Amino acid sequence: MVKTHAGSYSNLLLSKYLTDDISQKDRALITQLVNGVIQNKLLLDHIISQFSKIKLSKITSFVKNALRLGIYQAYFLDKVPDFAAVNESVNLVKKYEGQRAANFTNAVLRNALRNKERVEYPDKDKDLAKYLSIYYSFPSWMINRWIDLFGADFTEKLCKAFNEPPKLCIRVNTLLTNREELLKRLAEEGVHAVPGQFAEEAIYITKSPPIHQLESFKEGLFTVQDESSIIASLAVGVKARDKVLDVAAAPGGKTTHMAALMENQGKIVSWDIHPHRVKLIEENAKRLKTTIVETQVKDAKVLDEMLQNTFDKVLIDAPCSGLGVIGRKPDIKWSKKPKDISDLKKEQGKILEVSSKYVKPGGILVYSTCSIEPEENEKIVEEFLAKNQHFAYDDLRFYLPKQLHGDLKSPYGYITLYPHIHGTDGFFVARLKKVKV
Repeated sequence: MVKTHAGSYSNLLLSKYLTDDISQKDRALITQLVNGVIQNKLLLDHIISQFSKIKLSKITSFVKNALRLGIYQAYFLDKVPDFAAVNESVNLVKKYEGQRAANFTNAVLRNALRNKERVEYPDKDKDLAKYLSIYYSFPSWMINRWIDLFGADFTEKLCKAFNEPPKLCIRVNTLLTNREELLKRLAEEGVHAVPGQFAEEAIYITKSPPIHQLESFKEGLFTVQDESSIIASLAVGVKARDKVLDVAAAPGGKTTHMAALMENQGKIVSWDIHPHRVKLIEENAKRLKTTIVETQVKDAKVLDEMLQNTFDKVLIDAPCSGLGVIGRKPDIKWSKKPKDISDLKKEQGKILEVSSKYVKPGGILVYSTCSIEPEENEKIVEEFLAKNQHFAYDDLRFYLPKQLHGDLKSPYGYITLYPHIHGTDGFFVARLKKVKV
């Protein structure tokens, strides 16, 4: 069992510990166990509390995690026999916490296994919010917030979608190949893949060796990018010889997509505030053979007066709560608080305000987040438009796939993508035009 580092996302820790010498099968199982336990933590604790004579607050973190791991395998997975799930957890606890703790772990797990059908859940009719919180394992503040915003049925479908295994989407690098040719190449490399839902550049991987080991990846024929992010860069509507600014560009998915859409003609300036993340943009641009990208370490909140009115298009992928990508990063459920959403508003508004000054008259400004929260999305844009009369919504129907046109809002200027409706990450995209100086 990996003792995780406080504040670290599980996907980063898994990348660190799951080295190439671990078999593909074991990597997949370990990833499933880690993400499954994190994703279902509240539900697992609810089950533990029904079969433990000791309160959860009194159980050590290591023993609690061992119990969660055992119950997750027994209740959620068919591939691990119940006795193996119990034995592994008990042996781990014995090794690190001693025999007494191991005996306790054994008793709780065996009791939980014998009584799977007797687990009680909150009454859905009497307390819907509590039921959704426990059953789908989301913090109560998040459930209550979504019920207020979207309604109960929408919230339950959203939670269910977030708990589904995330789909792996890649983007075809159209500078080097096309979707049909790449699908053939991937098949030759033992990859099972299908075309994306909306974007012509999108492909979903259903079964594959580690992506970074594929020769097609090394050759730059594709990059990993969710279809929601692909849609965001399509919304910018770039064309050859444009001058484009991507103000929060790392790791470079949208930057390199726009370079491909521009047929590697023109210029894209890509910023990030962190030098190590700027290096990621450079590495991706090099692998994908995009030569029009110029990277800079820059704070998007600080105005560069020399660059005012100089870009045809400006893209903002704003810092946000990340509540749209919970399915991919389940840690977000437990690390975020309501205050985080309100605290981010000032930063998001500042970046939008500053970035707008770089747009030429008649130019385009696109604001996006991987959030589904209105305060971070349309409300930020509406506050900006109220103070900046020289900007207005621009029609996204000319830039997005037809299947999405019915979901565009006010007047066709923005869209929110939801996992249970669109099958993508949760994402927001707004397109604005500088209509006058």
